[in-house]
Amino acid sequence: MRHPRILLAAVLLLGGALPATHAAPGRSAASAPKAAAAETSFVQLGSGDQVAGAFVASPAGRQASPGIVVVHEWWGLNGQIREVAQRLASQGYLAIVPDLYHGKVADDPMKAHELMRGLEEPEAMRTLEAAVAWLRAQPRAAKSRVGVIGFCMGGGLAQNLALADPSVSAAVMFYGGPETDPEKLARLKGALQAHFGADDEGIPVKRVDEFRAAFQKAGKSAEIYVYPGAGHAFMHEGLPSYRPDAARQAWARTLAFLQKHLRG
Repeated sequence: MRHPRILLAAVLLLGGALPATHAAPGRSAASAPKAAAAETSFVQLGSGDQVAGAFVASPAGRQASPGIVVVHEWWGLNGQIREVAQRLASQGYLAIVPDLYHGKVADDPMKAHELMRGLEEPEAMRTLEAAVAWLRAQPRAAKSRVGVIGFCMGGGLAQNLALADPSVSAAVMFYGGPETDPEKLARLKGALQAHFGADDEGIPVKRVDEFRAAFQKAGKSAEIYVYPGAGHAFMHEGLPSYRPDAARQAWARTLAFLQKHLRG
């Protein structure tokens, strides 16, 4: 059965991530590593019927690197999400983007909606867990912490991975469907940061408030931000929804959060 949090994203017409042209916000995290060129490759995750491809962006050199699973939005493993991974790698993280659509990529909302509706969450979660296992098997990341970041559909999946896997030290979700069940949030072991637009009609502020209240009831804490004047996909330059000020602030907060919980 398809999970309702995946189907929730069907009502969201556009999803996005901060494009590669905005590396500058990372400099606001004073302790972040100096940016360097990333090395890229493709790897295979899983075996048998559970095989999936993945894009990998690695920091230059062979230094120890915290690992990050990057969860793509409903468009699939396209150039934009690969650039997000490369930008994280330039900050010193070993980033892997599992291909949840197995080679299919959408460039219009109707096709993206169709691909998302065909995604089974149990299979997606197994692929994300395989990505975590891959990171832990890499010598440069084996002794480091692992995080996850996702956008829109991927934001909800990033949250769910953090809830399901106690070894995930940090999770960042951008406008993904928030979990409002305190019993489920009580399972969270790592840190969580979430970003929402105040004008997002798919995830209204009322639901974000319920998200906060559920964390409080669960006895947990999280960094939850709402950006005034921003709607869904406010990180996505090139779309009418893009809000540069909110995008820069959210990305700076993301880098500082990852620095604290994956390197601190």
